[in-house]
Amino acid sequence: MDASIKKDTKTIGSVIKAVEVMEELAKSEDGLGVTEISSRLNYGVSATYHLLNTLKQCNIIEQDKKTKKYRIGFALFRISGMAKRQNVLANLSQPYLDKLREVVGETSNLVILDGSEIVYIAQSESTKLLKMFTQLGAKVPLYCTGGGKILLAYQPKRIQDLILSKTDFQRYTQNTLASAEDLMKELEVIKEQGYALDNEEREEGVTCIAAPVFDCYGEAIASISISGPSYRLKEKQIPVIIKNVMDIAKELSVSLGYMEE
Repeated sequence: MDASIKKDTKTIGSVIKAVEVMEELAKSEDGLGVTEISSRLNYGVSATYHLLNTLKQCNIIEQDKKTKKYRIGFALFRISGMAKRQNVLANLSQPYLDKLREVVGETSNLVILDGSEIVYIAQSESTKLLKMFTQLGAKVPLYCTGGGKILLAYQPKRIQDLILSKTDFQRYTQNTLASAEDLMKELEVIKEQGYALDNEEREEGVTCIAAPVFDCYGEAIASISISGPSYRLKEKQIPVIIKNVMDIAKELSVSLGYMEE
């Protein structure tokens, strides 16, 4: 653990300790007991036990019934695997994002679903002085973004219902969809046409055009999009940009093993 992290008064001490416990366990081949961990990290035995018990309840670590020693658990491997897949997807998509940015001349993005939000995992930034971009790793509501709407449109109905039940429809502009009912109506159209628009729904003067990226199982696992000033996208012909986005999203899907029926 970086020692400088502890100097930040905005951190949570128990979380730092939990991470240090996981790092210590990761270094051990046969696992460690509570006393060993307590001694190595100079933590009290009682506090160490409570940390271990919490991590155990979350399946982050597991305990051998015979030796009582702790080791890294399945959930942490699962989280690691998810992170690795995201990283692989981001790396694979970069040439396609660069191609889309070159063709359209605006910032291109790759996003994935994360609950009732989307998270930006890859990007190719426009070279223009006036450009639209969102920091990688940033999360935004899905109901007012092109990438979010297209991904939601391709989810099973039960997943859509679950996500919408947890969505707080906040108005960002006069074009922002105000309810789950309004969004569901638009999702039907989106899935039929194969692309989604954010028509200044999250920020005035900004338009986003998105298309789905499918994996080898035919599941929409990400969305590729173009975002830029509305006036500039209109000058470049929205229908032409839609075709560019859909074509390159399909190319990326094919590279992931997708076969169109």
